[in-house]
Amino acid sequence: SQEISKNVSELKTYTSSNDKSASLIKMIDALFSQSSELIKQMELEVRSHDPATRKVLTEKVSQYKKSASSQKMDYERAKEQASRSSLLGSKSIEQRQRLLDTTEKTNRQNEMIARAHQTVLETQEVGHEITEELKRNREKIISSREKAQEFSGITDSARRVLSSMARRDVRQRFMIFFIAAVLIIAISITIYFTTKKK
Repeated sequence: SQEISKNVSELKTYTSSNDKSASLIKMIDALFSQSSELIKQMELEVRSHDPATRKVLTEKVSQYKKSASSQKMDYERAKEQASRSSLLGSKSIEQRQRLLDTTEKTNRQNEMIARAHQTVLETQEVGHEITEELKRNREKIISSREKAQEFSGITDSARRVLSSMARRDVRQRFMIFFIAAVLIIAISITIYFTTKKK
């Protein structure tokens, strides 16, 4: 009886350990079974005594039965409480697991967002570099176009100068031919008249 009370009191202190509470419940059930068998043996033993002794022993057996019944009720309440505590403990474990899963999922999402942000930054940097490269190429193209236009202007000027020089050369040759012809004619006339006088 004292051992049963001790184990029932211990059962009341359990809040979450399913294994310990189940083991203790099995032990208490076995003790109650033994107690029930002892009471039955006591009742049989009482019948073998004389009426006066039987009356005294019957009262003691009744006290044992009342005590056992009270302990049984206390045990059932403790067992129900342990079952609820175990259920709440398992729910708490499930809640913690769900919280851990949610936290892990949130961390993965944060990592994905961080990687996406990094990718955007890298893309922006590459875009900026491309823009700068295009700007430099545009400046080179404009510079090349200006140089080409300048060279084209120089070429046109050179062409005009060469054309002018060619025309001047033609005029000079014409003048030379003309002067030579005049000189030839003058010399021919001079020779003619000189010869005729003789």
